[in-house]
Amino acid sequence: MKKRNLWIASAAMAWQLAGAAQAAEPPALAEFATGDGAYYTTLGGQVVDPYFINKGFTIALQADVPLKAELRRWLAWLLPRQRLDGGFDRFCPAGDNSWRSCMGADADDSMAATTIEMLHQAKQKKWLTSSQFVAADQAIARSQQLLTRLRNPKNQLYKALLNTELYYLMDNVEVYEALRVTEGAQAGPASKQLAAAINRSFRSGSDWKPALPEYDRPQFYPHTLASAYLWQTGVISRAESDRATAQWLAQHGRAWLSRSEDDYAWGLIAWKMRQTAPIQAACWRASLRPFKPAVGWTVLDAMIDQALAHTGIGTQCPFVTATATAPATPSAANP
Repeated sequence: MKKRNLWIASAAMAWQLAGAAQAAEPPALAEFATGDGAYYTTLGGQVVDPYFINKGFTIALQADVPLKAELRRWLAWLLPRQRLDGGFDRFCPAGDNSWRSCMGADADDSMAATTIEMLHQAKQKKWLTSSQFVAADQAIARSQQLLTRLRNPKNQLYKALLNTELYYLMDNVEVYEALRVTEGAQAGPASKQLAAAINRSFRSGSDWKPALPEYDRPQFYPHTLASAYLWQTGVISRAESDRATAQWLAQHGRAWLSRSEDDYAWGLIAWKMRQTAPIQAACWRASLRPFKPAVGWTVLDAMIDQALAHTGIGTQCPFVTATATAPATPSAANP
């Protein structure tokens, strides 16, 4: 997810699954729909943030979730709203069945990266209409031009916005993923250069800095969550990624699943660990059933929940107890 104000207030809650007669499902994608192809970011919200929707459709494409018609409608809504500089704003209802730009993007680099990655995958899978192929190429070109402007040639990182000198680990990993999907099966010079810059600038021993300049006070978001964006990307090796996932679960798995330190569901963590620790990904799905309105639930979480189910990740968690015990390590659940 990202460093974003999600516009809803939610209270911290304990994970309570034991004794539920019938688990209530979390809100699905359709419950975020605006009726004209777009999706609100949060339940009952009034803001469309393209980042969240692009990220969700990227994951749906990776999981082969049958959302081709929904993606086409989303692109019909989204692509005409791209700014001339290649970015996308956030949108609010205008009161006359139209939309107005009500906020700039939270971060232009990640917004451009998710646009590129989603559209490249949609083209590869032939999920677009014939007319959308041309529009997609134009949108990709504009997004790439924006990324070029956001790149600092001195540190080889991408800054969040043109008028800042703020660099995010999560954003730069997402740019790396966009570069990889455009390069094809083998990593090319652009992605290799960025991976080296990420390791050089954000790594601090065995830890990772979530941002440059550094934040004063560590918090669950972004400090605890930022390093998870590295898993299964190629920025770090597969072996290091697997070790990092195990260590993260041992240190933070309980807080993540119980939402004791942050109200939001953070489904992207479950998606990132689905291959290394599939049972823990299932525990994330289990932790949301029965669903409680106090959980910070976004359109991205809804799409991740659907994608995990489509790839065979169920909702059975052997670690569920009345005291909400989270799994200790991936090896315990995934021998």
